[in-house]
Amino acid sequence: MTSSLKRLEFRKILEDIAARTASRMGSGKVMSLTPGLHMEEARELRLETEAASALLDNDIRIPAGANDSLHDVCSLLDDGVIVLDPQQLRTVGSILAGMDRFLESLDSVSENYKALDKYLKRIPRLAELSERLIRITTPDGELSPDASSELSRLFKQVDRLKRKLSKRIAKISTALSGRNLLRDIPPTLRDGRYVLPVISSRKSDVRGIVHDRSESGETIFIEPSELVEDGNAMREASLDLDYEKRRILKEASLEVREHLNSLKECLEASVSLDAVFARALFHRELKTFFPPEGRLSLRNLRHPLIPAEEVVPNTVELPEDWRVLIVSGPNAGGKSVLLKAVGLAACMAQSGIGSCVDVDSTIPFFSRVYVSIGDQQSIAHHQSTYSARLLEQLEMLRTPGENSLALIDEPAAGTDPLTGAALAASVLEHLAESGCRVIVTTHQGQLKSFAHGKAGFINGCMNFRKDSLVPDYTFVAGIPGSSFTLEIARRMKFPDSILLRAQELSGDSFRLDRMLEEITATRKEVLLQLEELGREREDGIKSLQRNEAELTRARNDLLIQKEKIEKDYLDLEQSVNSKADSLLARLARADSPIDRRELRSKIREVSTLSRNHKGISSVDREQLSEDIEPGDWVNVKGWSGCGKVEDSGKDQATVILGNLKLRKPLCDLQKVEPPDEKPSSAGWSIPITAETELDLRGMSSEEALAELDRAVDDGIVAGIPFINVIHGKGKGILMKAVVDTVRADRRIASFRQGKPFEGGTGVTIVFLNTAGKNSV
Repeated sequence: MTSSLKRLEFRKILEDIAARTASRMGSGKVMSLTPGLHMEEARELRLETEAASALLDNDIRIPAGANDSLHDVCSLLDDGVIVLDPQQLRTVGSILAGMDRFLESLDSVSENYKALDKYLKRIPRLAELSERLIRITTPDGELSPDASSELSRLFKQVDRLKRKLSKRIAKISTALSGRNLLRDIPPTLRDGRYVLPVISSRKSDVRGIVHDRSESGETIFIEPSELVEDGNAMREASLDLDYEKRRILKEASLEVREHLNSLKECLEASVSLDAVFARALFHRELKTFFPPEGRLSLRNLRHPLIPAEEVVPNTVELPEDWRVLIVSGPNAGGKSVLLKAVGLAACMAQSGIGSCVDVDSTIPFFSRVYVSIGDQQSIAHHQSTYSARLLEQLEMLRTPGENSLALIDEPAAGTDPLTGAALAASVLEHLAESGCRVIVTTHQGQLKSFAHGKAGFINGCMNFRKDSLVPDYTFVAGIPGSSFTLEIARRMKFPDSILLRAQELSGDSFRLDRMLEEITATRKEVLLQLEELGREREDGIKSLQRNEAELTRARNDLLIQKEKIEKDYLDLEQSVNSKADSLLARLARADSPIDRRELRSKIREVSTLSRNHKGISSVDREQLSEDIEPGDWVNVKGWSGCGKVEDSGKDQATVILGNLKLRKPLCDLQKVEPPDEKPSSAGWSIPITAETELDLRGMSSEEALAELDRAVDDGIVAGIPFINVIHGKGKGILMKAVVDTVRADRRIASFRQGKPFEGGTGVTIVFLNTAGKNSV
């Protein structure tokens, strides 16, 4: 499959991905990537890329920039190196610290990155080692003076001696400079000793130890004798300092060696994750998609190596039973590019990269991809272009074709058109029968005709603008394409006589090309019309959705209005009923004709108020009331029981309720199920809540009698038979007031003292006229 990937230029895709890695080793890992030949393998690659992409959404990426340096450290330890330098130790510490931070950052995200677990589990947690290596080194790769207390002491001692010697030699140099003994350069160091640059001819005038001389021999570097003792002390301190440094580095290197296997595991995991995150970056930047398994339906397929501003997307959508797609059309029309784009889409989808297609695409799973594209001729192997093509086709014939894809560019090129086309047709038949899917490009009319009407064979073409004789690189499924040979020659200013003769010689072939041109033009017009119809349909759907939404809002507003009106009407009705009840009770007690006339006038006002309060307009009632028709059973607001509609008008209906015939607004009627039994006669029911027990204890006589009057009114309207009036025993004042009042009240039929189990003398049982009996 390696040669097929090479012909598809798959390596260029990998190079593009490798450029997104953070290390040289990660880049190498990417370059070794191949498509998964098994469905599970391809699935794992896809899940890895998707998991890494989700982490990138949270700005999380493996810190793989030091992979190469870690590899160098591991190689040194494998080679037997005992002491690592501070820079190498710092590298190990920084990598381990970065890995710790990376693993900790994963705990803060909710995304599922289980697909990366096989790498993450190999990353060691070596926080103590990391902290130690960072503590004993500096960011610029030197050993920290604070690596140990002894090292700190020695650093200070050496520094103190250096400053002392520097001051003394500067003083000596100043003293000797006026005697023309020294060169015009400052004192310097030789082998760690402070020396003076003495003129060679005057060396005898300066007592001390010679440490060096210049290449010309004219300058002698002498350590003054008065500095020898301090120089020896500094030298000894420097040796102690070097020994302490080496001891610290050796111990740290030994500790790193103890974790060498863990470091190698960490390196391998980091390299693999570096490659995975590079795939994820490519996937995000090019907006690739992993098509699910299904029929070949590549929507807006793009060649990944063509710049986005230049590429022409194509939709390649074939039925489930397709076996061979024969793509024809003019030269430079995009046939080979389409062939490669399909092949790359399949390979990239199975390599954890994703295909350059839209999200609603699907593609079969291919366990192998064969590619025969380009000129593979070889003089060294005595192979012509056609011979090389035949060898590639022979390899396809020898290998089982089930779940495989073959991409063949111009199978009959380079040989006799007739016999070449016949051989190509035979190969295509065999590949199709073996279960292989084939996409082939051709100019051969015989292959175009061969596909017509053959099960599983489909024609397709690359579109060509006849008016300008320029390809537009769009793929059209279902019809073969013309090569436009004579048209292109005419555009290139071939003589008309040559073109006319060529047309005569081509015979039926030329007429076939003409037919194909007409079919293509007609198809294009139909597609334009379909697009216009599609847009009109989409506009109609959007308009319908807007209207439905507006209707829904209007209905909701109307419902809210109805609920508010009904509530207001109910509140008014309750108020009217309460006033009517109170007025009726007062009318029953009134003795004076004047009082009775005044009360009847007020009752008529209340009745008029009730009739005049419509609550809603006739239009609203028509919208809000149900469709009520003669014969329906309804509840009438303000009346108990249900009645039958005798006739119904626009705003009102006549209802038979018991022995009564009522004319009511439609808004006061509510449809109900017909009753099982004959409804009883009904009257006006006032929705009053009445209690059969009244507790007057703790009230003054005036307050108690007012509460008793209200309770009697409510009880009469509600139709309760009696009220237990609790006044308590006490001094009997409240009991006497209650008894005197009920004895004179005509609304009360009788009363008696409570029995022992009812409360005795602390309770008076009052029987109302509506109870229908005088005692219990």
